[in-house]
Amino acid sequence: QFKHLLFAGAARSDKGFSEVVSLVGHMHQLGLAIPVVMQTSPEQAGKYDAAIRADLKRLADIGYPHLEIRGTTLSPDEYAGLFKGAVCLQLYDAAAFADRISGVTLDAFSHGSPVVSTPGSWIARKVERFDAGSIVADTSPETVLAAVQEQIAAFGAYAARAAAAGAVLQEENSAQTLIDLLTTSA
Repeated sequence: QFKHLLFAGAARSDKGFSEVVSLVGHMHQLGLAIPVVMQTSPEQAGKYDAAIRADLKRLADIGYPHLEIRGTTLSPDEYAGLFKGAVCLQLYDAAAFADRISGVTLDAFSHGSPVVSTPGSWIARKVERFDAGSIVADTSPETVLAAVQEQIAAFGAYAARAAAAGAVLQEENSAQTLIDLLTTSA
């Protein structure tokens, strides 16, 4: 059952944090009541860049009553719990993530959380492969909201495909698979 939209991991510009803040603002303007959970922890250095600081202020100023902010680094169990019943927003910069594996995507699928992604990324290729979410043509709040509403309406089917994707991707990306590949190729 759908519970909330989720932005997971560190708050970073290349992960579409600003676009998610804009989505929250748009939903507030429309008077929607879709729950949102945003992890806003800083990067490993413990600092935010100027753009993220501005987005955090903008997010606070929106006043969306259905928003839960998780501003600190979470325990593994707390982090895993974020994905239960979630549609995971991954509006990542496609060029930056064209060939980068996303740990958040693997976590989302492993916990049965479908993903909204941008085209041209590794993430989008996995969403397409497993039909485990949506790929948006642009990151405007209107476009992202339409994708989100589609996933909420058919959440059970999307979540089942996401969980199946997680099982396959865990196997494909396991350390044992890499060891087997390296030892049989040698």
